[in-house]
Amino acid sequence: MRLVVTIIASLLLASVPSRAASGVFERTYIVTDRDVYLAGEQVGCSAFCLDAATRRPSTVSSVAYLELHSAEGLALTAKIGLMDGRGAGFISLPKNLPTGSYRLIAYTSLNKNEEGYDWNGVCSKTISVYNTRTRERVKGGVKVVDDLNAVAVSVVPSSSASLQLEYPSQAVAGEVVPLSLLLPEGGSVSVSVFREDAVPHRDNATIEAFLDEISGSITSGVSGSFMPDYDGEVIRAHVAGIAPDKIAELAGNTAFIAAPGNKSDVYYSVIDSLGQAVFYTGNILGRKELVSEIEDIDSTSTCHLEIVSPFVTPAVEAPAPLVLHPSLAEDLQSRSSAMQVVSRFASDTLYEWLPVRDNLLFNEAGRITYHLDDYTRFPLMREVFVEFIPEIRARMLGGRRDIQVRLRENDVDSRFSEGSSLIMLDGVPVPDHDKIYNYDPLLVESINIYPFCHVVGPKQFDGIVNFVTYKRNLPSMRFSGNVRVIDFQGVLYPAASTGLEASDGVYPDYRQTALWHPLVEMAPGRGTHLEFHAPLRPGRYSIVVEGITSDGRPVYCRRQIDIVME
Repeated sequence: MRLVVTIIASLLLASVPSRAASGVFERTYIVTDRDVYLAGEQVGCSAFCLDAATRRPSTVSSVAYLELHSAEGLALTAKIGLMDGRGAGFISLPKNLPTGSYRLIAYTSLNKNEEGYDWNGVCSKTISVYNTRTRERVKGGVKVVDDLNAVAVSVVPSSSASLQLEYPSQAVAGEVVPLSLLLPEGGSVSVSVFREDAVPHRDNATIEAFLDEISGSITSGVSGSFMPDYDGEVIRAHVAGIAPDKIAELAGNTAFIAAPGNKSDVYYSVIDSLGQAVFYTGNILGRKELVSEIEDIDSTSTCHLEIVSPFVTPAVEAPAPLVLHPSLAEDLQSRSSAMQVVSRFASDTLYEWLPVRDNLLFNEAGRITYHLDDYTRFPLMREVFVEFIPEIRARMLGGRRDIQVRLRENDVDSRFSEGSSLIMLDGVPVPDHDKIYNYDPLLVESINIYPFCHVVGPKQFDGIVNFVTYKRNLPSMRFSGNVRVIDFQGVLYPAASTGLEASDGVYPDYRQTALWHPLVEMAPGRGTHLEFHAPLRPGRYSIVVEGITSDGRPVYCRRQIDIVME
């Protein structure tokens, strides 16, 4: 029999402590597409997670945790998925976010174990947020000035000696603008092109200062039990809805969390004597509703799992106040009008989704798929099994319904499984097979069968069957009382924004950021070519390239380009 091992908890547990004790101190630098925003806009983020000792990308953590703080406290949180120290995503600023200064901090799970970690240090930056729809302001986060020139920060074009950047000095609004980059030694950078106006930008340190300071930020002590998010976020949960003196009775029970959808995110764990469970995931993308269940307990029980927040929410220093002056009103109103136009005309179509690390639970090469519309549609699921699916059968064992999979050996049909098979609906395990046996097959679009043994966390299954509905959201499924649906914040989807879709003239393109590409990987000696659509707002635009070379040196370049009307 071919054994397909997809997630082996024992190997993860064996490797994680050794990495945590290996002396790696990570520092995460966040580049944003700009540093001044309106409430309701998207903040483009590019993450550089480095080993502080070597100044090279860290291969340990796969999640960077972001928190946005004001003088009044925590405003929002986000997660960025990392691959070899790099990651990206868009943070959506709430439309009701008050005007003020905000500190953006970034850290990994390893940083939680460091004694004396500086939350206000090199891994934080300040952004300004103006809310043009309300008078609400962050207390202590705004300063009204009489002379804007006294606080304005000048924009000085600069460049890294090794970076070669080619672009036209002037472009016509509505046209596609070429941009060429070359790093002789290769490296990884982010590229942003955004419109300048009279609104003062923040004087944040560049990646050059970050690299100069990270080696000196290594702390002397490490304590704590936080595991590094090696292959994906390590999700911690605890048992709730049960008397404290009864929790120990659940020790050894298995539990799962799963995200509904055609592509499965399902993870198993064993509950310990303290009622805690740890799930080693492969990074769940986006905001999802997770289904969780503790197995082998009374179906009417209210005992369930609650996920523990991974965010530290430390007390951070308030950033320098944002400045307000009457002369800014016109520019802020122009930005606000442009933002509303872009939002009105489906700006999501202007994004280019970037590659992500796949969580390959299934062996797709051996999958057997039945598209039910290709066959006579039967009103009962048992008729579907009997009439045209020889790879699965339903039997009564010990008074319980058991759906079994015909396993394959050397790609030849072998025998029906003797152990338990994993039966899922839209990627969510259904331990009570009667619920599937009595499910309405007319809601099901396809049945995917994986006729091999799979190990998922602490459990081994003799085959997997995934019933995929048309809606992909478990329609009409009635779960037991111990099942909970949890609102879960996954890692952000990495994306670039070039506006090239706007070049056909369908969308009125008034974007403040004309180009944002957070993950530009450059091979040694080979040029990289980007294009962006020049917005219909004439003016002076800044081009900012920031990153590191393959040998750990900083890259920072700031140039300017004028966009004019034809």
